[in-house]
This record gives sequence, C-alpha cells and structure tokens, in this order.
Amino acid sequence: MSFFSSQPSARQDYSAMQLQTVNVTQALDETNKPDGITTALSGMVRSESMDMNNDPRLFGNNVLMKRLLAFSALALVSSLMTKATQAQLLKLKKDIDLTTGDGLIQFASFILMNCVLFSNVLAMYVGVAQHYFTYRLMTAGPTGYEMASGYYLNPNIAFWRHAAIKGMLGALPLYLLSTALKLLVMFDQDMPNPPEKHPDLNSWALARIGSISVLGLLVSFLWFGMAGVLCYVDSKHRQNFRERYEIAKELERPLLASVSNMASMSQRGHAGGPEV
Repeated sequence: MSFFSSQPSARQDYSAMQLQTVNVTQALDETNKPDGITTALSGMVRSESMDMNNDPRLFGNNVLMKRLLAFSALALVSSLMTKATQAQLLKLKKDIDLTTGDGLIQFASFILMNCVLFSNVLAMYVGVAQHYFTYRLMTAGPTGYEMASGYYLNPNIAFWRHAAIKGMLGALPLYLLSTALKLLVMFDQDMPNPPEKHPDLNSWALARIGSISVLGLLVSFLWFGMAGVLCYVDSKHRQNFRERYEIAKELERPLLASVSNMASMSQRGHAGGPEV
C-alpha cells in the first residue's frame, strides 16, 4: 500500500519541480534584457549565445580533446616568444644607415625579428581561436562533437593550424639568427673600448676585418651554429613523425579492408534473404 500511496506524492513533487523551473525561466527572461549600449552595438557584436545543452559525451575524453590539449601549448609558447620579440624590437636602435655594412646587417636583423613576431602572433591567435571555437561547437548540442570535428578537419582551419605550428617552430632558429646579427653590430659599434679598459690595443679580441669585429664574428658564428643545430633537431622530429605516421597508415589499411569486406558480405547476405 505504501508504494501505491507514494505514487501521487511523486507526481506532485515532479509537477512542483516543473512549475518551479518554468518560474525560474520566466524570471530570467525578464531580467535578461539588453541595455542601451548592447542594443546600439548589436550590429557589431552579438548579444546572444548558444543554448546550454548538457551532453553526457562531454564528461568523457575523446580524440578531439586530446588533440586540443596538445595544441593548447602552442598559444603559451607563442605568447612568450611574442613578448621576447617585442622587447628586442623596442630595444633595437632605429638609426640605421643602409650605406654601411653594419647598417645592412642591422636592417636584416630587424626584418628577421619582424618575421619572428608575426609568426608568433599568428600562432598565438590560431592557438586561442581554434581552441575556443572547437570547444564552443563541441558544447553546442547533441551533434556538437560532429560539428566540432568537422570544424577541426576543415581544410581552411587545418591549413592555418599547420601554418601556425610550422611558423612558430621555424621562428625559433630565425630568432637566433636575428640575435646573432644584432650581436655582430653591437660588437662592431661598442669595440674598441677606452684604452684604460684595454691597455693592449693590439689584442686579437680588438682585431677587425674591415669594419667588422673579429670577436663579434666568432660570437655570431656561435649563434649561427645554435640555429643550425635547432634546424637539425626540428628536421629529425618531423622526419620521425612522418615515418611513424606512414607506418601507422600502412598497418591500418589491411584492417580497414577486412572490415569493408565483412560489411559487404553482410549486405549481400541480407539482400539474398535467409537461408532455409
């Protein structure tokens, strides 16, 4: 008797919860009204967002989330590189005389540093924007994962993602090259120091080849070597990744072919009807 007597009470509680939900929704609709600024700028910035649908699939990990996790480090590294590059550009002397060798070297360093800055700003934007839009689509509703996967695999989106990663990794040796050229100009302009600091003005450290400091050349060659080592390390990583990716695809083809054959045989069996 207690079970049957409890059913009306449960229905009443459920009806009360529904009524409370409706009241809360109405109260929120009354307060969620745009103000004057929001209405005036509605043509430039949208004041509406996607519906909040709690998809159970969001509570589990998936391939897309793992890729985004690996991709999120791009924005962090590129933001640090952007800050360092901006500091170098602001400290760089702008009195460049393009009629001298030092002026041409300094201008080349300036151009390389601007390329580094642009590559990292692009990588920072792509890393933040694609991460943001992918998660927004993933939480858009029951088909959110499919929409997010389609966005992530879109050729235009994939192109800029790959360009951002390649640009950021390629900007690292360019940063070393630009700094090497900048150091060469600094050695040319700052040496020789006053005689009281270098009593022996015939020292090899103060020697020059034309107007270029020998010590500055040695330091620059050291930075050039570091940039070359970095390019070598990057090429090895890319080569190893491509080899492993191709092996994975080769091992995947027989499995996919077997599954395709099984599916086609099953379809032919259903088309022929049951055996007697």
